[in-house]
Amino acid sequence: MKYKGKWYVGGIVTFIAVITIVVVSFFSQQVQVYATSAIFENQQFHASFNEVLKEESLTNGTISITDAKGHVVKPKMSIEGKVLIIHDLPKGDYTIHVTEQAFKKRVSTGATVSFSVVDELQTIKSLDDLKTYFQSILNEQQVTMRDGDVLVGVEEESTEMANSSSDKAVSHSETNNQVDGIEEGDVTVTDGKYLYTMTDHTVFITDAKQLKVMSKIELKDVYPSKLLLHKNKLIVLYDQYIESRTKEGYYTGTMMTKMAIYDVTNHQKPKLVREVGQEGHAVGVREYKDVLYIVTNTAPNYWLLREEEEVELRPQLFDSNDSSVTHAALDSIRLFPGSKEANYTIVSAMDLHHYETAEFKAQTFLGAGSGMYMSTEAIYMTAPNYMTFAPTIRATTEIVTPMRSNTELYKFAIDGTTIELTARTTLEGTVLNQFSMDEYNGYFRVATTTGSASGREANSNNHLIIYDEHLNEVGKLTDLARGERIYSVRFMGEKAYIVTFKETDPLFVIDVADPTNPNVLGELKIPGFSNYLHPLDETHLIGIGYDTKVEVDPYSKQPMVYTMGMKVSLFDVTDVANPIEVDNDIIGGRGTYSDVQHDHKALYRDTVNGHYGFPIAIYDQDGYIGSGALVYHITPEGIELAGDLVTKAKNEQYEDWSKMVRRLLYIEDTLYTVANNEITAYNKHTFKKLKSIPLK
Repeated sequence: MKYKGKWYVGGIVTFIAVITIVVVSFFSQQVQVYATSAIFENQQFHASFNEVLKEESLTNGTISITDAKGHVVKPKMSIEGKVLIIHDLPKGDYTIHVTEQAFKKRVSTGATVSFSVVDELQTIKSLDDLKTYFQSILNEQQVTMRDGDVLVGVEEESTEMANSSSDKAVSHSETNNQVDGIEEGDVTVTDGKYLYTMTDHTVFITDAKQLKVMSKIELKDVYPSKLLLHKNKLIVLYDQYIESRTKEGYYTGTMMTKMAIYDVTNHQKPKLVREVGQEGHAVGVREYKDVLYIVTNTAPNYWLLREEEEVELRPQLFDSNDSSVTHAALDSIRLFPGSKEANYTIVSAMDLHHYETAEFKAQTFLGAGSGMYMSTEAIYMTAPNYMTFAPTIRATTEIVTPMRSNTELYKFAIDGTTIELTARTTLEGTVLNQFSMDEYNGYFRVATTTGSASGREANSNNHLIIYDEHLNEVGKLTDLARGERIYSVRFMGEKAYIVTFKETDPLFVIDVADPTNPNVLGELKIPGFSNYLHPLDETHLIGIGYDTKVEVDPYSKQPMVYTMGMKVSLFDVTDVANPIEVDNDIIGGRGTYSDVQHDHKALYRDTVNGHYGFPIAIYDQDGYIGSGALVYHITPEGIELAGDLVTKAKNEQYEDWSKMVRRLLYIEDTLYTVANNEITAYNKHTFKKLKSIPLK
């Protein structure tokens, strides 16, 4: 049942976000308020109203708070326009009382909001609890959809885009990982002697020196998504869809993310040692200090509750050691405070030292997790939280638009295979991707965008927020590039670099040395934008993005921005107050693209020789030009094309997917391009082609 802004499931509080609507049929404005039902201790509680609150309401008694016994409590409170913020409440149940006199405009009535402060997550106690949880979500969805009103939140794609903290001189290529020492996996990897690459249903193991395929791993009916190397073990991640049929005849399916571990001591005969898996699509995979971490997100078929009494709602787990598919134990399912998502986030860990027998430890949380960042101390998960008002039930249809969208942030402390959810907070706005997040000296830094950057009424704003280890806000920088949105972020120790864009590309240089007082040091505005930043050294950045042009629309008379060719830029930030673009190169025209635009792992790095490259397909005003790869020599002095590995088009109108280069790697003095259908070797210094072999 629903009571005082909380959902009660089988006698326990399921801490999901609840929309509280107070409606009185009167001539004055109706009060609407959004608030979550629970927060952790040491977290701020936010109640967002549809009307501006008076500052004096904090002291004149028009806003008050009572505890579970009805006693008035007086925590620290503050107001930011329409948002009431409550600080430092101890564990317990509370109710906020807001009278109509607390608002600047005349309203018809006040509002009450109930919430809890908790010190840990609650667990599901029974299958009935789980069923009621999802049934309550179904009920809420039915209310939201009533009378034809539809509230839709569109999440910007959260591309897993990151940066390497250091480039080391080694004898062979390494994955361009986000954090040095934390492996992310890739579509092609090397140990300095062999190339491991995947295409379609097959993983190829190739002797790099001989350029000879030594063996193939055939994966029937599934597609590999990532490869990781750990000593003499090859870890293959893949997705598997399992279709089933319910008692009522409905066809449903389950997506499993599985991990197959192969012993590749004998490269001619790789041996499958073990497979483990968990339900859902992979949010991220990491390997750190011999422990593999996998995070997936899945939604059960809870919609079947409308038709059937018995529906399996627990997520599935798999381990080839006992050849069985099991379901997550009820006492392992915990609840994200503040979330009302009908999703599970599953976080698992396994010790690779003892991969044949080690426990595959999985924890399950009710609540979505769509983005992931991992430091050496913790895993951070983000989930969109679209703060919308439920439609008012009236005889006539009333359209209610979303108020704003925020992001829920969860911190999981890691210690080997032990994973513990230790903190949670709500971020104002949305996070572009995991590259927007960073942990440094115990502080968590994140860049967000609020509002919309599109259309005539663009109201977007950009922020950089810094939190302590408990995810308490300690510093904040706001009002960056109003009307624009973030396109890329790069954290480098005590500096942060943020690129925003609408018509020009402002590159902001931000001092984050003092976590309590981040501030802008300098700004550079140039045409185009960078959607990936990579450090050349401590005072120079490589930017990869697009050139743009602005034309006035003849009908609307509004400026229209068009992306043109790809753009490689070199930024000098030695003078932090006056960053400059030292050099740039424009590649092709409209339609030109590279995987590096959305996948940082596609960047080729040979730091000893100053070479940086990427796969590319080139177009211009005449159409398709060709595809392959480009390698640049980039120094603090400028950018120069070093290797043109593009195969020019003959009669083709479009690029051939099978021939598209996916990765560039090097071993000793040889550079390899890996396409879907072949591997080609070049001299790393002269870029002369040496040999090719097909992958088939």
